[in-house]
Amino acid sequence: MIHVNRGATSLGVFSEQEVRDGLSSGRFTPTDIGWREGMTTWQPLSQFPEFAATAAPTVPPVQAGATPTRVSPTAAYAGRTEPLAIWSLVLSIVGLLCCGFIVAVPGIVCGHLAISKIRKEPNLGGTGLAVAGLVIGYVGIAVWVVWLFLFGSGFLQGLAEGMSKH
Repeated sequence: MIHVNRGATSLGVFSEQEVRDGLSSGRFTPTDIGWREGMTTWQPLSQFPEFAATAAPTVPPVQAGATPTRVSPTAAYAGRTEPLAIWSLVLSIVGLLCCGFIVAVPGIVCGHLAISKIRKEPNLGGTGLAVAGLVIGYVGIAVWVVWLFLFGSGFLQGLAEGMSKH
């Protein structure tokens, strides 16, 4: 009898024929680890001599004249981008450029919500967008606070003088 694990999860105890059938059907993978009485350590099923032919990964035949293609690791990513991360970046940029607190604060809130959702759901992407939105949002608020401190008093004074003349 062979004990089969996938990572730290036990899949059960199986006969040699059940493991062979499981490898053929896809129930087990060649990287699943197995152990039976008399073995000193667990090892991948592909390293069991009796499963070598069954557990060998199948490689499709190469066509004559075909050139191999290289796929980047990020191209295999099938997740979707969290929309709040996109909103965070957009609102923070708009807040930095023209609308200050009115738009930058919602951008920061969206960024924090997006990061929270991404941490809870690993299939979501957009962490970089959310972080960029947070950084730009906080910088935007800081810029607007400095602008109001330096020029805001003059603006308010001119507004007050203009109102007193009418």
